[in-house]
Amino acid sequence: MDGKKALYYAAIAIAVLIGVSIVVSVVSALLSLAWAIVSGIVSLAVLAGIVYVAYKTGSWLLGDDDSSSLDSSLDSIGADSSTAVDAGSSRQDRLRQQYVEGQISEAEFERRIGEELETEELDDIDRELERER
Repeated sequence: MDGKKALYYAAIAIAVLIGVSIVVSVVSALLSLAWAIVSGIVSLAVLAGIVYVAYKTGSWLLGDDDSSSLDSSLDSIGADSSTAVDAGSSRQDRLRQQYVEGQISEAEFERRIGEELETEELDDIDRELERER
């Protein structure tokens, strides 16, 4: 083998080594970037969990829990009348939502709301008759 061929093969070997080095560096950079993103997301999720637990613990310790105040207000109002009113208003809310979303026409909305109001009035009358007995 003469000197030119040896230099030629050495240049090719160096070029291949540089190419492999560049590919490994790029892959390594991409992997470290992906790891940094995943690590950041996990850190934020853990931090949000810690903040949520601290908030719930603080509101439990201070007695500011929403569910307890809701339970006490339901007890003071009376469960029978409040559930009937909630059921009627939730049906009306659903009808309003359907009308807003365009699922039913204005005439259909008015007809169904009228039926709901009549049903509520009949329920109120029935409840008053039950109380009088």
